[in-house]
Amino acid sequence: MSVAVVDLETTGVLPSTDRVIEVGVVLLDDHGSVEHEFATLVDPGRDVGPTSIHGIRASDVVGAPSFDDIAPYLSALLSGRVVVAHNALFDLRFLSREFGRAGLPVALTPALCTMRLAGHLDRSIRSLAAVCDALSIENDQAHAALSDARATATALTRLRETLGELALLDAALAVDFDIDGSYLGSRSVAELDWATLVAGVAASRRPFVNPCRSMPRDAAAARVRQRDGYLATLVSALPELSGAPLTMAPYLGVLDQVLEDRLVTVDEADQLVALAGELGCGSEHVKAAHRLYLDALATVALADDVVTDAERSDLDRVATLLGLRASDVDVALTMVRSGARVAIPRRPAAGFAAGSKIVFTGEMSRPRSAFEDAARQAGLVPVASVSGKTDVVVCADPESQSGKARKARALGIRVIGEAVFWESLAVS
Repeated sequence: MSVAVVDLETTGVLPSTDRVIEVGVVLLDDHGSVEHEFATLVDPGRDVGPTSIHGIRASDVVGAPSFDDIAPYLSALLSGRVVVAHNALFDLRFLSREFGRAGLPVALTPALCTMRLAGHLDRSIRSLAAVCDALSIENDQAHAALSDARATATALTRLRETLGELALLDAALAVDFDIDGSYLGSRSVAELDWATLVAGVAASRRPFVNPCRSMPRDAAAARVRQRDGYLATLVSALPELSGAPLTMAPYLGVLDQVLEDRLVTVDEADQLVALAGELGCGSEHVKAAHRLYLDALATVALADDVVTDAERSDLDRVATLLGLRASDVDVALTMVRSGARVAIPRRPAAGFAAGSKIVFTGEMSRPRSAFEDAARQAGLVPVASVSGKTDVVVCADPESQSGKARKARALGIRVIGEAVFWESLAVS
């Protein structure tokens, strides 16, 4: 069929302001067989948007290519092919805008919409999930771009077999975009048959160029696991010492400071291990300190006898950074529920000073108004934008690349996650 089946994940629904964060492409030949696949996460240079929908976290896109990086290769993949997508105008409008920003306008017409095509079976069918159900297509990773592109390609093949090529032509669109990629409009194609349409498009096909750098989801997950396990690897390399140090308070105090943003950089990990060495701590001593720190966080989380989803996620995140497991979190919570209470050295600055200006960014686990109301009740001043007068920025994801988070880091402003925000309110 000489088509390129495309699926995108985006930070939102407005191509003028939102960005692409994942691309999946499946190329089909004239017989409907898969010729080539391409998938990558994309660094949007801003917040990743609704993680609850697409499953992509800010940490996943750190180090991913930008759209500018993939634009030349992606344009070569799409050239000379009918672009196919489910709810095609959504994906095409985003693609065109991104190519426009990259200074590489690409003709994305004619295109074919499998949502329009599936309407020949049942006009009530809209979502890709509904099409997959109707056609008995497996899609175990819905809202992952390559998985959705594969499901769309399978749907296209089966619908073609069921409905015939006349239906394909009816579902095809001629789409117009401005030079900057903004959408101008669409209309039905003028060709009289599908073969003529495909042949006309194929005449403009360009040869493949060298593949661009890419970072699929599985590679991103492996990279995050490797980075998050760096501290645990270093701790394991510490010598075994029989004599425990008199106190781990200095180590715990620095650990508390390092983990406030729920990230451990390579430099921070090196510094923690160096400090452990200076204190005469072996690996078992440090591991015991890590468990103690997790116990202290569990004590805070259970202060109101309830562990919210955000608090549990925070505990799991800290456990991973410390080289511990989810089972260690379960043990810590069980211990606290049984009556134990653990405290660790805390920095005086861990709370908030009255009158501090605070900014919230990203999709939080609670409505934004809940955060702002809690901040006001604590004597803080919520503001909309980051400036040199801002005291703290609270991110839905501590690794957020939103404009607010990036500006805060550049200005040296305290950046924390939402679980740390609630914890800091408690100690203010």
